[in-house]
Amino acid sequence: MKLRYRIGSRIIYWVWKVLFGFKVEGRENIPNTGGIIIAANHLSNYDPPLIGAAVWCRECYFFSKNEIFAVNKFYSWVMKAFNAYPINTKKPSKENLKYIETLLDKGLGLLFFPEGTRSRTGNFLKFNPGIGWFALRTSVPIVPTFIKGTNTSLISQLVRQNRVYVKFGTPILANKFKVNKEGRELFTQEVECKVRELAQ
Repeated sequence: MKLRYRIGSRIIYWVWKVLFGFKVEGRENIPNTGGIIIAANHLSNYDPPLIGAAVWCRECYFFSKNEIFAVNKFYSWVMKAFNAYPINTKKPSKENLKYIETLLDKGLGLLFFPEGTRSRTGNFLKFNPGIGWFALRTSVPIVPTFIKGTNTSLISQLVRQNRVYVKFGTPILANKFKVNKEGRELFTQEVECKVRELAQ
């Protein structure tokens, strides 16, 4: 784990825990080694750093739409320094897809938001099957993850009216499914189902 990532994630974790009552459950479900995909619902721009901080034991890479990196040079540098990678979310390039596979083949952790965009209402959106495609091609497990509260105001979190909560479920193994279109869709459906269960 890079030093800047370790320091940054620890600062985020403790700031949110002390000031806002940040809660994490199921961290023991995250494998210590090997490629993994953390698959979570998506509520706000706070999700990537807070889930990354919740993972704690492993460095995570994540992907953001190209427009985010165009805000300014400093913001772009910070994003990239903490493992964000620009991607065309509507139509990823071959280079994007190859880079994702390379990270998983190297045994690294990736954070994915299968809904493809933030939920404006807080309700679940349908998961895109791309996540199943990557998991099956690289034979990595997917850790279903539920995050709650990042779409609420910091004031409401400060007074404990709302809290950010992250829960990691049991990994779903890729070898349970066939490496074809049907297997990819079934894999994605199971991931979505498990994330929904974590919300109950």
